[in-house]
Amino acid sequence: MIGKQTKGTSFSGCVCYVLKEEKSKLLEAVGVEGTPEQMAEQFELQSLLNDKVKNIVGHTSLNFSPEDGDRLKHDDALMLQIAHDYMKLMGILNTQYIVARHIDREHPHCHIVFNRVDNDGKTISDKNDFRRNEKVCKMLTAKYRLHFANGKDHINEERLRPYDRAKHEIYKALKEELPNARSWNELKDALTDRDIDMKFKVSRTTREIQGVKFEYGGFSFSGSKVGREFSYLNIDNRLEENACASLFDSVKQKPKHEETEVQQSVSHSDDGTGISLGLLNGESSYDTTAAEEAEFNRLMKKKKAKRKRGFHL
Repeated sequence: MIGKQTKGTSFSGCVCYVLKEEKSKLLEAVGVEGTPEQMAEQFELQSLLNDKVKNIVGHTSLNFSPEDGDRLKHDDALMLQIAHDYMKLMGILNTQYIVARHIDREHPHCHIVFNRVDNDGKTISDKNDFRRNEKVCKMLTAKYRLHFANGKDHINEERLRPYDRAKHEIYKALKEELPNARSWNELKDALTDRDIDMKFKVSRTTREIQGVKFEYGGFSFSGSKVGREFSYLNIDNRLEENACASLFDSVKQKPKHEETEVQQSVSHSDDGTGISLGLLNGESSYDTTAAEEAEFNRLMKKKKAKRKRGFHL
C-alpha cells in the first residue's frame, strides 16, 4: 500500500473530483452530507474557525497493489477499516472527512479528503507528514498482509507524464547497465547507446567531481534524484566492486603460468599510491575528459585515517 498526499486551499475541486459519479463510490462521510457541492461548502465553513491555516484541504489516496485486487475488489468494509487505521495513525481525528473508493484503475485505491481545521478549530498538524505517511503505510501493509510492491519496478509507464517517463527510463537503464559496467567510461558508453547522456558536476575551485547527472528526452536529473542507489558515490563504489570481481574472475580462469603476470600487472606502484591503471583501462596514459578523471580518482583514492580524540603521551 502506498499513500500519496496533497494539500490545497479550496475543497470544491477536490471533493467534486473524488466523488465523480462514473468512477467513485462513497464509503463514508463524517461531518458533511448532501451533494459534492454542498459537502464542499460545509468543509469551507468549518475552516473559518481558524483563519491561520492556509492549506485547509487534506487529501490522501491509498493505493493498493494489483495483487490485492481479488481481496479488496468487493470488500468495501476492509478498505474502509484500513482508511480508519491510516487516519488514526496519522493524527487525522475529530474533523470532517469523506472516504471514497475509485474503480477507474487496475489497482484498488481510495481517496480520503479531510478538513485540516478540526471540529474545535485546531490545526491538524502536517509536520513530517511525508515521513510519517511512509512509515504508517508500511505498518498497515504488514498488519493486513498486503502485497509489498517494488515501487519503481512496477510502474504503468503509459500513464507517466513526459518528465516522469524520462526519469523512469534513466532508472531502468541504470538498473540494467550498472551491474555490467566496470568503469565510468563503460557505463557512459552503455547509456549513450540508450540515448542517455551522462555528465559530471565538477568543483570550480578544486576541479574535483562532486556529482553526476543524466539527461534524456530534454530532461536532466541528478543521480540521487533518479534513486539513492545512483548517487555519484554509490555508483562509484559499485563500479569499483564490479572491476574487482571481474579481475578475480579473470585470474581464476587463467592457467597457473599466467597468474604471475596478472598479479604483477595489478601490484602496487613503487611509491605505494595506488594500483596500476593499465590492466583495467588498456592504456597507461589519461586524457582529461571528465569520465576518465572520475575513473582515475576512483582508483587512486585513499581512505584517510580517522583522528582519535583525547590526549596522548
